Amino acid sequence: MKYRLLRPRRAPMSRPLAVRSHRPWPLRVLGGALVAALVAAVAGGAYYAGRRAVGAAGPDMAAQNRALRGQVAAVSAERDRLQAAANTADAQLQMARGAQRGLAQQLKTAEGEVAQLQEDLAFFESLLPASGNTSGIHVRSFRVSVDEADTQKMHYRLLVMQGGSKAFSSLPEFRGELQLVASLVRDGQPVTLNLGEDQAGALPDLRLTHYQRIEGTFALPAGAAVQAVTVRILQNGQLRATQTALP
Repeated sequence: MKYRLLRPRRAPMSRPLAVRSHRPWPLRVLGGALVAALVAAVAGGAYYAGRRAVGAAGPDMAAQNRALRGQVAAVSAERDRLQAAANTADAQLQMARGAQRGLAQQLKTAEGEVAQLQEDLAFFESLLPASGNTSGIHVRSFRVSVDEADTQKMHYRLLVMQGGSKAFSSLPEFRGELQLVASLVRDGQPVTLNLGEDQAGALPDLRLTHYQRIEGTFALPAGAAVQAVTVRILQNGQLRATQTALP
């Protein structure tokens, strides 16, 4: 048999003791009820005080709301009135612009008709008997102007007639060449532009028995201003008629 030494056992570590006072549960329930009643009383007082405050201020706020609604309605009515007036003014403006465009087109058409009548008048005046020899080729009307579609181009119109007082007689066909000589100013310096000589095929040929109307355009050098344009009619290299026009 083996013998073990007997050692004294250590006592377990003692824990700190807490001493709590014990209250009976009916007291705890009664305290909670008292606190709840106090909170309810405070909340109810605040609620009724708020209602009294709102009730006192209610009539003033309602009046202010009615006043604001009235102002909003007045401003909306004024806005609608001004919008209607603006729409009416815009419609009238569009109608005026349309009428102006129509009048401008009518004026342009009338100017073209006047120019045509002037040419016809010059032509018929040339048919009247005249003293002296009026046979041969004549430039009865020649005008030049800046082209409306392109300011870098010139528009020309001329009426060429053969025969003068013998316009109703039997005449041979005239064939010749047309030249335009434009006197320009570019960068302060005079410049001459010869169409029909420097630009082959730029002008139509003349072929007429009694009269021929010719109309066309020619381009200008950039930055050039036209001072005058001279039309020349040649046959076999000889000058037969000439006339100068200002733009």
